[in-house]
Amino acid sequence: MGLSIGEGQDGAPLRWGRWDGRELTVAYVEGDLTLVGVSPSGERLLTVTHDQDALAVRDTRGAVLDGLEWEAETAVPRHPEAEPGNDEALPYWDWAGGFLDETTLLGSTVEGDEEWGEGRHWLVDTAGERTPVEITYPRPVGHGAPTALGEGMWATPDESGEGLYVWGRGES
Repeated sequence: MGLSIGEGQDGAPLRWGRWDGRELTVAYVEGDLTLVGVSPSGERLLTVTHDQDALAVRDTRGAVLDGLEWEAETAVPRHPEAEPGNDEALPYWDWAGGFLDETTLLGSTVEGDEEWGEGRHWLVDTAGERTPVEITYPRPVGHGAPTALGEGMWATPDESGEGLYVWGRGES
């Protein structure tokens, strides 16, 4: 079980606990991190840094897996409606998303995008290109971060905010 402890300006410690049937062990994961998701195998963690600059896949000891860290400023483009040269328009990751399956991640930049227009959601294939790809939906979705459901599916609010859309890769 993972636990993120939001302490505001004092940081965001992350703990990872395991029960083996007899003993509970709890490890401190280094850094100011928010746990966003756990892979279906339970062997990989998806985290966002406290300052929302980096999205990363880590092992359960907290080490970033080789090549599986994305700095928002370089991994995703500025919002297309953002003012060029405005440092406040730099993208940053939301504290939301998760694993769709063992190797596919869901992330979002909705919070940082909201001043410029529609928030964006991203898919990352960690076994392939490893480059975040913006999700384009066949109909408008509501404002808000997506929620990973597992088994290749995720949910978004509808435009009214009163319902949900459930999505899969290539279908709705």
